[in-house]
Amino acid sequence: MAILLEKGYNATQSGGREDLSDLIANVDAKSTVFTSMAKKGKKPGNVLMGWQMDTYESPSAAGTVDGTDVTAANLVSNTDSNPGRQRVLMQNYAQIFRRSFRISSLANEVQNVAGVKSEVANGIAKKLVEIKRDMELTFLNDADADKDDGSNPYLTKSMGSFLHASGTGGGSDDVTVPANFRTTAATVNKADEVAEEDVQNMLKTLFENTGTIRDYDLLLGTALKRNFTSFTQSATGSADRLAIKTFNTESSAKAFINVIDVFEGDFGRLRLHPSTFIAESGSAVNFKGYVIPFDQAEIRYGKLPQIKELTDNGGGPARLIEAVAALVIYNPLAFGYYNCVSAT
Repeated sequence: MAILLEKGYNATQSGGREDLSDLIANVDAKSTVFTSMAKKGKKPGNVLMGWQMDTYESPSAAGTVDGTDVTAANLVSNTDSNPGRQRVLMQNYAQIFRRSFRISSLANEVQNVAGVKSEVANGIAKKLVEIKRDMELTFLNDADADKDDGSNPYLTKSMGSFLHASGTGGGSDDVTVPANFRTTAATVNKADEVAEEDVQNMLKTLFENTGTIRDYDLLLGTALKRNFTSFTQSATGSADRLAIKTFNTESSAKAFINVIDVFEGDFGRLRLHPSTFIAESGSAVNFKGYVIPFDQAEIRYGKLPQIKELTDNGGGPARLIEAVAALVIYNPLAFGYYNCVSAT
C-alpha cells in the first residue's frame, strides 16, 4: 500500500515521494475496487458537468426504388433523420470529500510510538485511505444527485441511481437518466435469489443492448458472492432423480474448491470482485451487485487529494485533506444491476 508522507520524511527505500495524482489509485486498492479500477477522466469545468449519450436508429431492411429522389418525407423518416436527433445530455454534480485531523503538541513532540516516526505523516496516510473509502461508498450506493442549497451539500449521482430502471434511485434527483438510456428491466435483476439462468439472461440482454460479447467486472456484496458460489452445486433432485453436489477439484492439492471467481456465459464473462462497500442492510439480506464495463465508467476529479496545513494556535499541528470528484456513467444500457432481496 502506498503511503503519503510529510515533506522531508521518507520511509521508502527508493527515496522518492509519492505523486498525489497517482496515490488515489494505489491506496487501499484491494478493498476499494471501483475507485482503483475506474479510469480518471478529464477535469470538469463546472460543479455540474455534462456528457453526451447517443444511440443508433433501428436497422431497416427496406430497399429503395431505383431513381427515387430524397424528399421532405424521407428526411423526417427514421432512416434519413437528423443524426443528432437521439443525442441527449447527461449530467452529474461533483462532490467534496474531506477529512481532517489534529495531533496534540505533546503527542507530536514527546510521544514515541513503535513503528511511527511521525504522527502527522501517519495521520495524513490514514486520512487519505479514509477519503478513498468515502468515495468508494459514495459511488457504489443508491443515492441520488443533489445540489448545494446552503444547508445540504452537492452530492454526486451514485452507481445505483444511474442504473435504476426509473433513471433515479427514488429520491428527489436533480439529474435523471433520459428514458431511452435507462438500464433495461432484463438487466435489473430483482428476483429473490440469482440463478445461473438469470446471469445468462442478463448477459444476453447486455449483448442485445450493445452488440458486443465482452468481459465485465461484477462488483458484488458478500451475500450475492455466496449465491454465485452455489452455482457449483447441482439443482435439487426430484423423486426419480438424485441431486448431486459437485465441486471444482484441484488435483495437485487434493482439495475441494467450492468457489466461483469468473462466470463465463454464452454472451460474455463476469469477473467477480467482492466488496464490503455495497450495502447489505435491513432485516432482509440484499443481494446487490453492479455489472460494469469499465470503459463506460470514469471518475472525474475537480481536485485531486490535496493536503492543507491548518493554523496551529497551540493545540498542535493539524491538516486538511480534501478532494472533489464526480462519477460518470457514459451509457447505463451497457451495465447490469443486481438488486435482489431474500427473506433468508
